[in-house]
Amino acid sequence: MMSAGHPVSGKKWPVGRVARAHGMKGEVKVLPYLVQNIDLLRELPRFYRRRGRGVFEVLTPESIREAPGGGFLIKFHEIADRAEAETLHGEELFAEESDFPPRAEDEYYVFELLGLRVELPDGSFLGEVVGLMPVGPYELLEIRRPDRKTFYLPMVEDVIREIDLEHKKVVVTPQEGLLEAQE
Repeated sequence: MMSAGHPVSGKKWPVGRVARAHGMKGEVKVLPYLVQNIDLLRELPRFYRRRGRGVFEVLTPESIREAPGGGFLIKFHEIADRAEAETLHGEELFAEESDFPPRAEDEYYVFELLGLRVELPDGSFLGEVVGLMPVGPYELLEIRRPDRKTFYLPMVEDVIREIDLEHKKVVVTPQEGLLEAQE
């Protein structure tokens, strides 16, 4: 039986979306947003479902397993059956920042990069980080320009000069012609 939501004070980050109910016992298929840190979902002690402005309902995982075709099948203690699981369809799941395991100094969670300002070393604004896409040995930083078009920069040392979470910015030096090639 699901409980009513309660105001929760800690910073929450979106970590995935419920795609659909699975089976008859209340499992749901969750598609994670954390492409780079996908296994992190297994380590989280709880998830949150938004019930209103600043109000979240706690969802405690009973079991988490890989789903056929990608994502995870999660059974929450608070969800008793398929009918309750179906009420989660399309819901965004959040995790509290304090529940994430510590990361190495040169590592970042994808959600920490989302929304960061992207600029050149001279401070010129290029856009805002909207995603990260794995492609072989590295990831591509997806950046939305002011005109709403997107472009991609490889997450390599020669291009990404600085990630400054405190000042909410990424300083980049794209190779000559890289931005023009994506027009």
